[in-house]
Amino acid sequence: MLASLWYIFQEDPASLPDFSRFDQTNELKEAFFSYLEPIIKSQNDAVRKQRVKLLAITRAFESHGDIGFYRRWQLNQLAEAYDVPEDLDTETTIKTLLRRIDIVPLELAAVQAAKESAWGRSRFATRANNLFGHWCFDPGCGLIPRNRIAGRSHELKAYDSVSEAIAGYMHNLNTHPKYLQFRQLRAQLREAEERLSGIALADGLLYYSERREAYVREVKAMIRQYREFTSELEDNAQT
Repeated sequence: MLASLWYIFQEDPASLPDFSRFDQTNELKEAFFSYLEPIIKSQNDAVRKQRVKLLAITRAFESHGDIGFYRRWQLNQLAEAYDVPEDLDTETTIKTLLRRIDIVPLELAAVQAAKESAWGRSRFATRANNLFGHWCFDPGCGLIPRNRIAGRSHELKAYDSVSEAIAGYMHNLNTHPKYLQFRQLRAQLREAEERLSGIALADGLLYYSERREAYVREVKAMIRQYREFTSELEDNAQT
């Protein structure tokens, strides 16, 4: 690891480090990816723990056709956390959650953060910890874009920490209707017992940007281009 990275990791963990201090491009990229790696992994670990609970509920339902009081309570908690409608039957709730409660490949999250935040140097990143370009619509919920089109009311959401921003990004991919294809592709990889590839799942990001297919191509290109940095971020525990 670069010696200069030591200073980054001594800063307030809730705030984004000052990546503008790096003059060399490779140092900037190594610093950015190295900083995000443990935060993304931590959020994925939290999702994995939820998925373990869900899989236990699934096995109980498949074996007995019922899940009991305690597992029912767990299922309801998970359904609420992942925005699953309350009026669904148990089987449909479980199937919906199996698609929603899963990790986002580390390489994909890291590259999207780099792309959306100008390597952690954009105004929204430095002032609001917003690494993924997320919008919000309540007045004062974030920062007003300088180039916001007249008549629009969105702001760039402010987060209390980088960890919160990454959790929000994952929740967005795991619940928003626009990313149903992302979740379907991930479920297909699971069913085929294949690795959750950032390249493969990038096809599910068609509606992440108004640039549609061009945006997806750029994300894929960035994953390939920065493999020398992200290969060490490979999330081996993908179960």
